[in-house]
Amino acid sequence: DRLKIKSIIEQDKRAIEAINRSISKEQISLEQAKLLNNSDEIKKHITRVTQYKDTQRKIHKDIAALKFLLFANALQNKSYKAFEIEKEIKSVLKDIGIDTFNVDLFKGLENSYLGRIKTFTGKSKEEVKSISLTLWEYLNKPIFSINNTPIDIFKLTVTILIFIISFYFGALYKKKIFHLSVNKDTFTESSRTLLANLGYYFILLISFFIALNFLGIQLSSIAMVAGALSVGIGFGLQNIVSNLVSGLILMFERSVKIGDYVQISDDLRGYITDIKMRSTTIKTNDNIDVIIPNQQFIQNNVINWTMNDKIRRFAIPFGVAYGTEPQKVIDVVKKAVQESSYGDVINTKDKHTRVIMTEMGDSSVNFELFVWIGGNEMKFPKRTQSRFLVLIYNALYANNIEIPFPQQDIHIRSIEAELPIIKKEK
Repeated sequence: DRLKIKSIIEQDKRAIEAINRSISKEQISLEQAKLLNNSDEIKKHITRVTQYKDTQRKIHKDIAALKFLLFANALQNKSYKAFEIEKEIKSVLKDIGIDTFNVDLFKGLENSYLGRIKTFTGKSKEEVKSISLTLWEYLNKPIFSINNTPIDIFKLTVTILIFIISFYFGALYKKKIFHLSVNKDTFTESSRTLLANLGYYFILLISFFIALNFLGIQLSSIAMVAGALSVGIGFGLQNIVSNLVSGLILMFERSVKIGDYVQISDDLRGYITDIKMRSTTIKTNDNIDVIIPNQQFIQNNVINWTMNDKIRRFAIPFGVAYGTEPQKVIDVVKKAVQESSYGDVINTKDKHTRVIMTEMGDSSVNFELFVWIGGNEMKFPKRTQSRFLVLIYNALYANNIEIPFPQQDIHIRSIEAELPIIKKEK
């Protein structure tokens, strides 16, 4: 009866487990006896271990014999279970030191009862199953743990795949947003970039929590880790966290936007082309992309030339020679600006061209032209200043107004009285 045989095998397996526990206890006692150098106890424990192993070997043989009966029954019924039982018999025989002699025996019996093709097919299926189980066991073997949560190769691989997929869908989402809104007036460039970046980081955040759930890591554990990292954040990661928070402030406050023309310092100004969580990218007039940490936009003064409009007042300094009538200079320069072909000059009630005298310098009387410029030209201050200086120069030259150059006057006076000569005494 197959059921009865299986029951006896299970009893024998439990007996082997009990013997293994007894052998472990005897080996511990044997080590203690060796430490105490008690020869009688050593011999006694060695004898018991030998007896237990002999009993264990006998039970293994009984199990092998019983499994062979099951193997024969499977062959008689032409069942593929014979291959699985064969593997179990070989494992039992290997435990008692019998490893190779039985291979030809099993192969011959299988060929006789099942035929060569079925034997080959059964062997192939059994090998595939065995390899699959071995691979699965290897993939589920823990390689490290996080807060007593074991992390195996399979979980780690799936987690990496989750992040790869999330990065792919995040990039696809950004591309889709730019494609859908490129021809719609309802989306400005800054709104489009803001929506794309927020959605991208939201996808990454969701994938992060999915990965944590798959790994079996509880959020409470993450909170503990975050608490432990708070000291590190306070020191080493302070700037990174500050930049991330500053990035969120910039995205929601929108004091600077994509397409704005900003000035960070005297030597750094340009268009904002991208606002990310950690940094903002500025493209200068020299077509150089400068990556600036976001905290600089929060902690330092930033000039936004195009925050509300594209109008800026320029101050153009110039000078004339002494002896020139100031009012004539003012009238000539203002008239030259008004009659110029510059279409970006603004003249309204509150924004109009002015010329003022600023100082009487060492070599010239100095003036400044204040002119309002609208449009894209206001983003190029050097170019704008250059064309107005040329305009001023031509206007002064045409009206015979002398343009000064640095000079010094030396006055020599004669002295009528003779100077006393002091002789040095020897």
